[in-house]
Parts: sequence; structure tokens; C-alpha cells
Amino acid sequence: MEDMQGGRCGPQLYLLSEAGYESLKDLQVMLTLMAQIAYSEGDDKDRSTTLTLGRAELCFVFEAINARIDEVLRRVSDENWIGERGHTWQ
Repeated sequence: MEDMQGGRCGPQLYLLSEAGYESLKDLQVMLTLMAQIAYSEGDDKDRSTTLTLGRAELCFVFEAINARIDEVLRRVSDENWIGERGHTWQ
């Protein structure tokens, strides 16, 4: 990339609104809870280390995470005047 004086390089710092920050924190909490659920032993009598999760549930989880990440990235893009390809910063 070219330097800032003559080029297409965007800003070195992107700003995120409080709402965007809260969205990121919510996503972090969601991932932390998922990790805790996956690791907890629960009330299984055999204390199995295997967690059974169907394909539909797994797909739903990943789609939910993807949607939240997309929301935050869109917010960063909108708040920092970034175009679709990231080259329209002014």
C-alpha cells in the first residue's frame, strides 16, 4: 500500500460508536457462554466429555455469530465512511 500522503491507504484508526462497542461486547458474551456450555460437565451420569449437537443447531449457532459480526462490521463501515471495498474513506 502507498503511504497516507499519496495513496489509497485508509485511516490507521477506526472509530466505533458506543452502540457498536456494545454489539461487540454482546458477541463476546455470547461466545464466552458457548464456551462455558461446551466445557461444563452438566449432570451427565457418565460424565462424558462428548457434547452432542445436531447439524441444525450447529448451523444456527454459526449463523447467529456470523450475523452479529456482520452487523458490527457494517456499523464500523458506516461510522467511518468506508465503501464496500474499503477504498472510499475521505
